[in-house]
Amino acid sequence: MPLSKKSLKTIHVIAHSGSFAVAAERLNRVPSAVSYTVKKMEEELGFSLFDRTGRQVKLTPAGKYFIDQSQWMLDSYEELVRNTAMISSGVDVSFSIAINNIINREDLIPLIGKLNKQFPSTQISVKTEVYNGCWDALYGRRADLVIGAPHSAPKMEGIVYHSIGNIDWDFIVAQTHPLASQVSALTAEELRYYPVIVVKDTSQHISPQDTWSLTGQKIIYAPELTTAIKMIEHGIGIGYAPHHRIKGKLDQGTILKKAIIEHKQPTQLFYAWHANRESPVLNWCIEYLMSSENHSQWCR
Repeated sequence: MPLSKKSLKTIHVIAHSGSFAVAAERLNRVPSAVSYTVKKMEEELGFSLFDRTGRQVKLTPAGKYFIDQSQWMLDSYEELVRNTAMISSGVDVSFSIAINNIINREDLIPLIGKLNKQFPSTQISVKTEVYNGCWDALYGRRADLVIGAPHSAPKMEGIVYHSIGNIDWDFIVAQTHPLASQVSALTAEELRYYPVIVVKDTSQHISPQDTWSLTGQKIIYAPELTTAIKMIEHGIGIGYAPHHRIKGKLDQGTILKKAIIEHKQPTQLFYAWHANRESPVLNWCIEYLMSSENHSQWCR
């Protein structure tokens, strides 16, 4: 008799009840059928699982080890059946969320935690995109949902987007930078002399968005925003950063906010997803994100 869920469960019920008769009752089977299952199992395994010499059935040392080590198999089987049933009912096998590199990420953890709990069968992935890379992730089907797509949507059919809010930008330099002592608004001539630190647009198909830089100014591309801010903090270059991402460093004085002649305007952010897509996971995410307590958290 090959090892199956039925035979494995029979062994476990006997082990926990200490009686073939009680196990038969709990399993809604006749005692002879339970005894036969155990006998065939022991023959198949080549060792005894139970000591039947006493009035109460006891596990042999091998049987105890078998019970301890096989509990996960029963649990995994039940979980597999539940998760497969969810997939069969239309729940996504996988779901990808793209986030803009400039958003506040503190509330991403509770979102993913609750999403995973709600849809345990779904493989969830979160990736970071920059500027128009957010829209491109939808266009290229690399993302099912975007949090923080910037500005208005490019001309893309079948995309739904909803405003989240605006992110304000600060132009910053290190406290040790030569421009740190400047009081008046900085001109292009003063700024062009120093490298600007930016994160490159990740778009693959849509035209990349131009990053802030001046004609003739050296550009240093950072791999992501946190590193870009650290580069500026260490005086490697100058540049813009979202205000909410640098408030602490401004308070500490390790970086300084400077006025420039043409200041960068706030960036409007959106949730975005494909229209007319049947997805219980997407529907749950939209309902969660659009709730009043979660709606504008990404811009703070």
